[in-house]
Amino acid sequence: MHAALLTLYRSLARHRLYAILNIGGLALGVAVFLVLFLFVRFETGYDRVLPGWERVWKVERSIQFPGNPRFQIPSSPELLAQLRAAFPGLVGVRMTPYDTATVLTGQSSATARLALVDPGYFRIFPSPVLEGDIASTLARPDGIVVTRMVAETYFGRASALGRTLTVARDGKPAVYRIGAVIANLPANTTYVSDLFAAMPARPAADEQSAGYGVTTFLSLPDAASAERIATFIRRHPDPGFNADSIKFLTEDITPLADVHLADRRSRTVVTVLGTVGAVALLLAMLNYVNLATARAGMRAREIAMRKVLGATRGMLVVQLLGEALVAVTLSALVGLTLAEIALPFVNAIGGTGLMLVYWGARSILPALAALVALVTLLAGFYPAFVISRFQPAAVLAAAQTPGGDRTGARVRKALVVLQFAIATSLMIGTAVLVAQARHVQNADIGFGRDGLIIVNGFGDRALDPAQRTELATAIRAIPGVAAVTTSGIVPGGGSFAIGKMHRAGATGDPPMIVQGTVGAAFFETYRARLIAGRLFDPARFALDIGNGEKDPPARLPNVILNRTAVRRLGFARAADAIDQVVARDAGAVRIVGVVDDMRFGTPRDPVDALAYSYRPDGGYRSVQVVRTAGDAALILARIETLWHRIAPAVPPAAVTVDQKLYESFYRQDVQRSRLFMIGAVLAVAIGCIGLYGLAAFDTARRVKEIGIRKTLGASTTDVLRLLIGQFLKPVLIATMIAVPLAYYAMEHWLAGFDDRVALSPWLFVGAVMLAASIAVATILGQTLRVARSEPARALRYQ
Repeated sequence: MHAALLTLYRSLARHRLYAILNIGGLALGVAVFLVLFLFVRFETGYDRVLPGWERVWKVERSIQFPGNPRFQIPSSPELLAQLRAAFPGLVGVRMTPYDTATVLTGQSSATARLALVDPGYFRIFPSPVLEGDIASTLARPDGIVVTRMVAETYFGRASALGRTLTVARDGKPAVYRIGAVIANLPANTTYVSDLFAAMPARPAADEQSAGYGVTTFLSLPDAASAERIATFIRRHPDPGFNADSIKFLTEDITPLADVHLADRRSRTVVTVLGTVGAVALLLAMLNYVNLATARAGMRAREIAMRKVLGATRGMLVVQLLGEALVAVTLSALVGLTLAEIALPFVNAIGGTGLMLVYWGARSILPALAALVALVTLLAGFYPAFVISRFQPAAVLAAAQTPGGDRTGARVRKALVVLQFAIATSLMIGTAVLVAQARHVQNADIGFGRDGLIIVNGFGDRALDPAQRTELATAIRAIPGVAAVTTSGIVPGGGSFAIGKMHRAGATGDPPMIVQGTVGAAFFETYRARLIAGRLFDPARFALDIGNGEKDPPARLPNVILNRTAVRRLGFARAADAIDQVVARDAGAVRIVGVVDDMRFGTPRDPVDALAYSYRPDGGYRSVQVVRTAGDAALILARIETLWHRIAPAVPPAAVTVDQKLYESFYRQDVQRSRLFMIGAVLAVAIGCIGLYGLAAFDTARRVKEIGIRKTLGASTTDVLRLLIGQFLKPVLIATMIAVPLAYYAMEHWLAGFDDRVALSPWLFVGAVMLAASIAVATILGQTLRVARSEPARALRYQ
């Protein structure tokens, strides 16, 4: 080993460029692989940090009406009792989440996540208890369990046991006494909360209608038990659903570990990012092996001399593998250091909480050791087991050293083709991802989102009518506020219903149309585009709102449809729907207007078919939307200031529409596209390192040839054109392979978006030209230096 270290040191010191390219390129590949490996492990490890996670199953229930996306809906509160009656001894718990509960402290308030849970919740979801007793706490209706973060936020370093918190949910404050403090829940946990209180025997009716409901978890020993229970659930549907709805209802149970990546699109993104990490490592390994074997051929005479001086083949194998082991280990350590340095930056742009663990079950060291062993064998195989087998006499008498033959050159070119095919595919993929991310954030979504502010706190039940009126008046008076409206349905969610609407004379099942309620000036505030008919008019208030579903035809409630609803109801043109009466559930409504589609949901799903109804107050749990004519950030700050003065016990929860859409629908795609882009750029850089190294190696071997060519009359431009052309051939072949592969992959990925960017040929042309430019820039320095060398000096070479 000492001899291997000494020889390696001399080799690296003598060939510094080779050392930097080989060790640096592999280190960069290791760093990219480690970071993306941590990301994949983080995403696929959701809930697996919980003891006993493999025995926890979640009851899944969803409904999908024809032409509408699938909605996840809560479990029935009585389901667990029914299951226990049918399966004695079954262990299960329920949980009701409140993501916008309010913690009241004096004259201020803050939003917190509250979960109402059954007493046995922490037996299925165990968490380290820092102080107190969970069982006795959840046995009391006023007991509450808090995380360490909450305890330190409100009580500092002092003990939180016995202290009280006033928590409001749906406008109903209650005083809770802290009976236990638990550790902060891991970041990769699906069901997280800040506060845990006892669940009542049955949630109130208004809580059920608000969409809270319950989530049911079961502890089961195996998949066979899960299938028996799933079969029972399907055979005993919830009696709360009518016969028309039950046929669209899906009920099943899912392992807890599968919940986070249940969506196929999320699994695809995680797989792609893991593939980018593996590809970056593969490119780095190919570079290392390619350069190592190329340099090994140059060492054939050295190895032959060692054999002449008495070295056995076994000694040479050990020495050469030892050199490879030391170099690869050094690369791995440098790569580990780069990954550690890069993680804070990656976490910031990717919204992750990745960290390197060196000891314990999740240690990174075993994977790193396996990687070192694999690359050592690949890089050391050729010199250790092939060149060491050459006969000294044949090597010393040969005009050329092994490694300069055509077979070796073809292998190296094939590796360059593979590297740049991968690199070009990644560049095309990066271009498409960036274009799609920009498209969904800047695309026309049917309304003017710039300058819109959503004041979610306006729908909080804790606001009394006087406060709501005072807030509405004060917000309208803020300089720069151009318009104000209220509505139940808003960008990113809100409250709405789904019901059948039927046009007279239509055949087939009536389509399911989303029913949304809006207040005065809704469409004007959103700057919706009117296609046909009219908007709701305060002067026709009684006509627009009607007097009920049983009114005579002249006094039917009026609705405004979006373009998708018009098409779903079977009207050929928007104008054909105006003044038509359509059935809605048990009554009827009159269509008075048609507006263009407004995308309030994710760009991945089609726009819902929507029927807007007028309500003076905006409808059930309506929120306020403000149109600004000035600086939206400044007006948002002013809204929050006056809100805290008028209603200090209720958080305003005000955000711009751009922020709301980004957090709800765009953030994850944007963050993951950033990770992909960084990985792809570094993978391309690794490919360029390999190309540069091979260019340096090949041009160094051809110095005498170039000298002869220049002696015979070739100009520097001729030599430069010859060398660049020969190096670009494998790059162009790689492009021909990369384009169809990238097109197929990106077409498949974009299929997951309803609102998608077109796969323009310019995206591919631009990526290919960039790849070719990078390749030319990579090899230009080496080829230019050799092409400009003096023939006399070149002919004295060797």
